[in-house]
Amino acid sequence: MKLSMRVAALALFALFAAGSEAAPPAQASGYGVKLGGFFSEQDKEAAKKSFAQHFAKTKECPKDMERKGKTCRALVQGHYWAVGQSLRKEVETFEVPEDVLAHLPKAPEGYEYVRAGEDILMISKGLHLVVDVMQDVVA
Repeated sequence: MKLSMRVAALALFALFAAGSEAAPPAQASGYGVKLGGFFSEQDKEAAKKSFAQHFAKTKECPKDMERKGKTCRALVQGHYWAVGQSLRKEVETFEVPEDVLAHLPKAPEGYEYVRAGEDILMISKGLHLVVDVMQDVVA
């Protein structure tokens, strides 16, 4: 009798322990942001259109860009970042204008949008890990 009570207690304990490991706490699950899978093609088109309108209104380019016709182009061409890698310290980033942000999905908590060259990057705030990139949206 004592043995079967112990076995039942151990089985019950194992069941609860397995159940608690299978369901991680809510904070650990995050927003389901997967590398390279956050931005849609519609987000890229909205960003391109918003940047075109933004530069048409302001008629000035940011300090790291120059005017080429009706748009602004990055002074340094190329992409010096990659999804899944931390942003190098040499890469200068800039805030994305509010009127452009208004047309993008809200960045999940712990992440932010930055502009680097002609791209919009979503990076983690702490590690500066590049989570997703919209290439050539300023062009």
